[in-house]
Amino acid sequence: MNHKYYITERKKGKHLSYEERVKIETLLERNVTLKEIATIIGVSVRTINREKKRGMVKGLLDTNLKPYDKYSAQKSQRRYDKLQKTKQSNLKIDKNIELANFIEDKILNDKVSPYVALELAKKAGFEVNFCLKTLYNYIVAEIFLILSVKDLPYYRKKNNPRKIIKRIRKAGGRSIEERAEFINNREELGHWEMDTVVGTRESKNCLLVLTERKSRKQIIEKIDAKNSESVVEGIKKIFNRYPKTFKKRFLTITSDNGAEFMNAEAIEKLGVTYFYAHSYCSWERGSNENNNKLIRRFISKGTPIENYSKKEIKNIEKWMNNYPRELFHGKTAEEIYQNFFRKIA
Repeated sequence: MNHKYYITERKKGKHLSYEERVKIETLLERNVTLKEIATIIGVSVRTINREKKRGMVKGLLDTNLKPYDKYSAQKSQRRYDKLQKTKQSNLKIDKNIELANFIEDKILNDKVSPYVALELAKKAGFEVNFCLKTLYNYIVAEIFLILSVKDLPYYRKKNNPRKIIKRIRKAGGRSIEERAEFINNREELGHWEMDTVVGTRESKNCLLVLTERKSRKQIIEKIDAKNSESVVEGIKKIFNRYPKTFKKRFLTITSDNGAEFMNAEAIEKLGVTYFYAHSYCSWERGSNENNNKLIRRFISKGTPIENYSKKEIKNIEKWMNNYPRELFHGKTAEEIYQNFFRKIA
């Protein structure tokens, strides 16, 4: 096939037209390479590759009910028209491709949040002339080449939690309803939330995760199994790490009602008051749940914990504790924890 008769000159920087998108769709159906399509349309291969990704329709079925993916010029054009209607002026980030690439790299590869990516961009000397909300709008609108909403672990619709009044009775522990209000309000250091993070159903090892409520400091212990014996053993390891200051560091622990947390009595013997949250009320341990999502940036669901050494687990813990938090105006959990601990030590 001789493409030279189809090649037309186009103005540099001009957006793709609907006719050009239809031509791209036709050429893709004919299995023409991206390089050849780029030459025919008069744009770069990168532009064609990006256009293909943005207009891809996934999960279509052929006559034999076999699934396949297909680029749709119509879908891509609808998305383009929608963006043109919603933006009142040219996108500010389009004027700084280096900044866009920097932000995308930090979120995808360094696993930071949009807030941290913007702060790092400012420290790196970039002129950032848009706010955090605008950056989120860019990501939702799929302005970036690869970055999308699914890459943001914290992006979700907020639901108003329903308060469930339910009494729990556990040997050696108390209901969260008995927890003092100043603990609920995060007014004092030393009150922790606890949970376990598992890999696969078949794997034996799991992670014992503790999050300090005021500072969000994280402690992650790799334990042998998801059972009460291993949990108690994990807490004792932490106790042995801080034999002189343990009772100052750990005043209370709150966990869910999982079978692995049944032996609260053994933990309370170390001098810690133990509380149980209500069943199916994960927001009562919200800090713990949110920090678990940070762990999932490194250990995805379905990956055996056995694949990770204790050193690698501690590196994840260190990364989390030194992660700049929007909540603390860019300070880290470690900085907040050490600042308050010095006052009580």
